[in-house]
Amino acid sequence: MSYPKTGNEVFVSFSLSNTMFSGIGKGTITREEVSADYLKSLFEKYGVIVSAKPEQRKLLENVNSIYDLKLDIPENLKIIQLSEKNRRLVVISVQGLRRINGSLLPQYSEEEFQEATFSFVKYYIQSRHYDELTTENAKLKKELDAEISWRTRVSDI
Repeated sequence: MSYPKTGNEVFVSFSLSNTMFSGIGKGTITREEVSADYLKSLFEKYGVIVSAKPEQRKLLENVNSIYDLKLDIPENLKIIQLSEKNRRLVVISVQGLRRINGSLLPQYSEEEFQEATFSFVKYYIQSRHYDELTTENAKLKKELDAEISWRTRVSDI
């Protein structure tokens, strides 16, 4: 199965960096842990672009094998940057593997790979900032309260 090319693909990576967010400007980031089934439907709707180092090939193969995500395995690292069109990033979190200075190693033994567990975190960028949304929400609540008050008023007649 191949995911569609939509122009609004979801980015997938094993890491998160500030440079990934530099194309967005001011906005609000939401973060949520998601399931592999959720990711499959998300990828089927928007498509997917994988950003991984060549030495992470075995990790991607394991993720595909365990979760049947059918992610393409890139030959070279694709540098990704979120934008107005590409607002979703999924970070594959890996637990149970040795690290050096917080980074995954270039190679692991087969036994070490068997110890690895994975989880998925989706980041979504809204172009409107949280403060702006909060202000708009407060204004709408005030207008709604005034409307309810007017409609439920008791007449003196």
